[in-house]
Amino acid sequence: MTAITVLGGGISGLSTAWYLAQKMPANVSIKVIEASSRVGGWIRTDRRHTPIGEIIAEAGPRTLRTGKSPDALSVLELVDDLDLRSHVILSDAQSAAARNRYIYYDGTLNRMPSSLSSLASGLPAAATCLVGGVWRDFTRKSNTPVENDESVHEFIGRRFGQKVDDNLASAVMHGIYAADTKDLSARALLYPFWLADRMGKRGVISGLRKVARVSRARHAGRGVESVDGERRARNPEFWTSVDGASMYSFRGGMQTLPDEMAKKLRERPNVEISTGSKVVAARVGAMGKAQIEVDGGRVIESDHVVNTLPLHAMQGVFGSDQTPMLDHTPYSSVVVVNLTYKGKGRTPVDGFGYLVPRASQHESRALGVVFDSCALPEQDTCDVTRVTVMLGGPRFKELFGSKDVEAEAKLLALDTVQRELGIRGDALDVHVTVGAQCIPTYTTGYVDRLQQMHEWTKRQLNGRMSLVG
Repeated sequence: MTAITVLGGGISGLSTAWYLAQKMPANVSIKVIEASSRVGGWIRTDRRHTPIGEIIAEAGPRTLRTGKSPDALSVLELVDDLDLRSHVILSDAQSAAARNRYIYYDGTLNRMPSSLSSLASGLPAAATCLVGGVWRDFTRKSNTPVENDESVHEFIGRRFGQKVDDNLASAVMHGIYAADTKDLSARALLYPFWLADRMGKRGVISGLRKVARVSRARHAGRGVESVDGERRARNPEFWTSVDGASMYSFRGGMQTLPDEMAKKLRERPNVEISTGSKVVAARVGAMGKAQIEVDGGRVIESDHVVNTLPLHAMQGVFGSDQTPMLDHTPYSSVVVVNLTYKGKGRTPVDGFGYLVPRASQHESRALGVVFDSCALPEQDTCDVTRVTVMLGGPRFKELFGSKDVEAEAKLLALDTVQRELGIRGDALDVHVTVGAQCIPTYTTGYVDRLQQMHEWTKRQLNGRMSLVG
């Protein structure tokens, strides 16, 4: 019997196992190995009991994006295949959560423009630097560095000015990567703009047209990504509702997705999911097959291994043959504090939430705050307002040092919503989750190291390993 082992039971590992189970013959053995006691990775929904009813607290991601991109459509199709349509809750594209995104600047919430029409009311204080930044890029001669990469901070500052990074770009990167733009690779994370800078005669904006032409030529004949007609005809109401949404989640929280995937996988006789099994070594056995050893001494022999482990979890697993990627990809740690208050509408504005840029770090100690009850009101089954404060990232050591992280995070979060949102009074529930090393930081030179890792992967386990995630 052919055997495939998937390392990691997060969303990447589970979805890999799911598609393998769909595509491979039923006599192919599929084993999923997960170090922790649960599946889902950083997707985690906790159910909490308060004096006025049960609530949910998302310790990780809380929404998924809709749209026509291959990634968005593949997840929606997975939701469809798992028969989770009735569990989905949508945020309409015209809702406050979709249209209102804020940046905390100069002690106030600055609503960012969401469309050309929204510019009619003018730019908020945080974004006025964009006007000068665009003019700077238009008028300044090309100053592309010889080096093949630079930080996001250097790139934005060089072409658009320091304020654009301090006020805007740094906030966006805090929200996505929980990292400082000074540590992030422009080539890896801003590739179309990085390429435009090299293709344009006078900077980024002039080069974007050329990048668009190259992209169109490269994708010519592929057509626009869309759901196939047969799938749409089977569940027209679901797909029509998705078309008008900007994001979605599930009534029971994001954990619904990995839990349902794991449940359906376990129903298959050729699939095994092992939790509490940490991978400690990977090698080639006497018969040329891949051998995966987990703590406790158990050895799993496989014809192929799909590795979805985070880079820091691979340290030492493959012996002395280390790729530079393992040593040069740090991870950010983020503390997520879910706060629940009695009564609806406790936030001063409606919207998805706000992010804190570098320019406001002297005023706020948060990375950002999500207005959960506004973004997904259908998840509230009682009269409450839920918000989530994100702390740490590049300021983790500064904020927590040797302190009790959970206790300090609770104090910081309560102080943040009181000072910045005016939410006073005792919280019904406070839930703190420490996400140690939860988000990789794609540092300068990452793309070159990625190519090196591709070559490294081909050397492992006699070519019997693939990387996913």
